[in-house]
Amino acid sequence: MTGCLIDDNMTTALIAEPIRQSWVESSIEFELAPGLDAETVGQRSGCALVGSVDACLLADRFTVITDVALASWHAGAVALWTPVRPDEIDNVPVVLNGVSRTAEAIARATIARFFGITITGWERGESNGDAVVREHEGAFFEEVEPATLNDLVRSWFVLSGLPVATHLLVAPTALLEEEPNEVASVVEALKSAGSVGVSRRREIRRNMHTQFPGDRDQLVMFHNEQTLTLTKTVRKGWLDLIRRVGRAMNLPLPETVSFHTFGAADESGQPDVADS
Repeated sequence: MTGCLIDDNMTTALIAEPIRQSWVESSIEFELAPGLDAETVGQRSGCALVGSVDACLLADRFTVITDVALASWHAGAVALWTPVRPDEIDNVPVVLNGVSRTAEAIARATIARFFGITITGWERGESNGDAVVREHEGAFFEEVEPATLNDLVRSWFVLSGLPVATHLLVAPTALLEEEPNEVASVVEALKSAGSVGVSRRREIRRNMHTQFPGDRDQLVMFHNEQTLTLTKTVRKGWLDLIRRVGRAMNLPLPETVSFHTFGAADESGQPDVADS
């Protein structure tokens, strides 16, 4: 039976936490891997739930499975920190230290267009600056004025009217062709985990909230806004994002990405019913 890597962070918690806590039974060998990237996935022979920009980098050997994904709509876990209001700074480099390629893509697609900031460079080697991209827990910290933290996923939605696919499920194309039932088993196990995660997301949030001093209301909104499949609308948003930043980030053309669907996709594409 093939295994599956999962990028382990708060953005994937609705799927990762039920697996970590053994709330679902499965014969699939899951591995929770914080900071999972395309290079690590490429060295393995199994499936992976990986950041969506890293998924694009794997297009020559992997196929995107649309049945499982993580998408954010009006609220997300990628934010821009500034020491003052964003309209009060200009001509600054953007600090990307420690954030994923997907967070970088969202930042590249929004900061200049949404805030009108002239960007002088993109820095991964620095940790301090006047424009710092934060991700996961860091995107939920409560800042003391005049510092601000602005949700870049929301900025993307305002600019595009589309959601952001933060994570995609990829399978080796050769495995999908030779052993489709093995990939289908991974898909079903992940869907089961996601279903349990949605039904127990209050419990997941309680566990998460003890780990960082973030804003609980923002965390509730974030989870309520997440959807767990790559619908046509989510795919459109992802492809638009890749096209906008592809040249700057040296990404493959989105036309080179292959997609496969096992079950009928839910094309409603809207976030689930809210809870608190």
